[in-house]
Amino acid sequence: MTERRKQAEPAFATTTVDVLTAIRERRSIRRYTAEPVSPEQINTILQAGLCAPTARNLRPFHFVVIRDREKLEKLAKGKIHARMLAGAACGLAICGDKQVEERMEHLYADCFAATQNILLAIHGLGLGGVWLGVTKDSEWYKLLRETLELPDHIEPTAVVALGHPAEERPTPHTWEESKIHWDKWTSG
Repeated sequence: MTERRKQAEPAFATTTVDVLTAIRERRSIRRYTAEPVSPEQINTILQAGLCAPTARNLRPFHFVVIRDREKLEKLAKGKIHARMLAGAACGLAICGDKQVEERMEHLYADCFAATQNILLAIHGLGLGGVWLGVTKDSEWYKLLRETLELPDHIEPTAVVALGHPAEERPTPHTWEESKIHWDKWTSG
């Protein structure tokens, strides 16, 4: 048995939202109430991230849970599109270990699959969240590395702000026939 399987699992939250409904209805939520997110909800969200598929099953992702209000506010001020972190119950930095996965396209794909799982879990639990992109070597990238004290081999790939939603977003029509191609590329 691997070391991962020997560890006792923490308590998890439950949901009755099916996966297809979560995929269809999930929206980016940028405003949150002051209500905290429970440890069980955070564990459930982290478990969803850990369940993501990875290239060659290397599982290079790591998650930094950011609950410190000063750090959230510092990160919110560092990027105009990250302002919602200041009002979030917490943030999750999704990072990849370059010592585990040296192929950067795989590292990013693996971390982004984990990010999507995290966003779906957030929605399924009745919470709200938004994906914040991290541009390599940007000022915010540098601020993330410094604020979260990331070692050199850990690459920040995304941050998710989350909390109890203080806004509702309608489900838009997303079906676009022109984006579907059968057996070969077709113009349309």
